[in-house]
Amino acid sequence: MNIKSFAVVAGVLALAACGDNTPNPEMLKGANFIAAGTGTDITLSFDANEMRVNGQVVNLYNGSYEVNGDQIKFSPFASTMMMGPMDAMQTEQDYFQFMATVESYDLTDGRLTLKNADGKEIVFQQVEPAAEVVEAAVVEEVPADAVAEPVATAPATAE
Repeated sequence: MNIKSFAVVAGVLALAACGDNTPNPEMLKGANFIAAGTGTDITLSFDANEMRVNGQVVNLYNGSYEVNGDQIKFSPFASTMMMGPMDAMQTEQDYFQFMATVESYDLTDGRLTLKNADGKEIVFQQVEPAAEVVEAAVVEEVPADAVAEPVATAPATAE
């Protein structure tokens, strides 16, 4: 093979590698997503350090997941047990049942698509994590050379 042919083949392989659509599981770590559900939104967050997820539909939930290439499997979720509007509760029940059947995912351009063997899917949009609300007391600093002057008061007189 001459140098020109080798260069052409190498260029084609390099371009093919650039177009590689193989999912990168590392892109899930620390990512937060939201999907519009009937009656309520569905949130899904992937822990940055562990293979764990959490989120909220009506109730808060959490669980673990395994990923291999574009294959993903979620453990059964643990959740709180609060009541909500009926349509939101149905959305939550459907979501939990669906997540137990998810087999694959695709994360492209900030959109996470989870799909099961029946071809059903749910699409999430990536969002920034919610800012933690931190209340800070405002403390006014008093200069060290400020000295409080005594206030002169008139003695009380007894009548």
